[in-house]
Amino acid sequence: MSDSEFQLIQAYFSEPEHTIRSDVILGIGDDCAIVSPRKQSDLVFSIDTLISGVHFPHNTPADAIAYKALAVNLSDLAAMGAEPAWFTLSLTLPASASQKQWLAEFSQALFRLAKQHNIKLIGGDTTHGPLSITIQVCGYVEHKTALRRSGAVVGDIIAVTGSLGAAAIGLDIALQQHHENYFCLSAAVKQSALNALNYPQARIAEGLKLNNIAHSALDLSDGLISDLGHILNASEVAAEIQLECLPLSAALSCMDKEQAWEKALTGGDDYELCFTLAKENWPEVVRQYPEFTAIGTIVAPQADQNQLLLLKENGRQHIIHSRGYDHFA
Repeated sequence: MSDSEFQLIQAYFSEPEHTIRSDVILGIGDDCAIVSPRKQSDLVFSIDTLISGVHFPHNTPADAIAYKALAVNLSDLAAMGAEPAWFTLSLTLPASASQKQWLAEFSQALFRLAKQHNIKLIGGDTTHGPLSITIQVCGYVEHKTALRRSGAVVGDIIAVTGSLGAAAIGLDIALQQHHENYFCLSAAVKQSALNALNYPQARIAEGLKLNNIAHSALDLSDGLISDLGHILNASEVAAEIQLECLPLSAALSCMDKEQAWEKALTGGDDYELCFTLAKENWPEVVRQYPEFTAIGTIVAPQADQNQLLLLKENGRQHIIHSRGYDHFA
């Protein structure tokens, strides 16, 4: 580690006192971190890389980059019903980004979110190059209880934890791809859409609650159609989605119905949880979380039908040709 790299870490990424955890024996400053995991718990890991110009526009503020980089990993833990514990950070900085103001804003936002979820930074790496951020998180889940994509069963309700489509509109606004329908949106709604894109809410508390109730779950990163397809494939089932039940964001209010459906189904970056559970357990969940919405049902697969049917109010099937975000498309 060079002197300048060490100084950067000391100045911006040394742990504040509020993030002390008893299960961390050795954190930042040595060749490796050392942790002492809980007994009778499984460890759950996830890792994501965010690259400037691919996962966020080049002009995204430093605090939003830090927040989203950690939040999307926390969202993966939420989808497994896991409690956050530790994370590592690999930060690649262009020369223009290694300014005190940028690093201060980045690190402050990172630690604010870390404090909110009691997750501790225990190590990482910094280097020069095109701006990218890689975060790996680790969390706890009670032994053999983690939520998976493979647990959906026929008859399950399919539900989501919040509204859909705002982040997709936020991305269009950030890239100045102004669809004519966006002009009717108020400044407050536009800002809300940008916030949905840049500051997604990791549903940790909701995931912990669903851990004992849901049969399957995942987080919505690439769009509902694409992500729900992972549950259907892993569980070897099919699904019927009632389009009129989709919880559409206010940012979609100026679109016609079918345009709004397409954004909600394929836009991505929502980071809500999509989960399935037995019908008899739905009333208990919705009493505690009235903002959750049932959007469909798990059904048995049929050889002559699509795995995912999108149904209108009149029962007719609706076809959408986009399948959501693909990293390699």
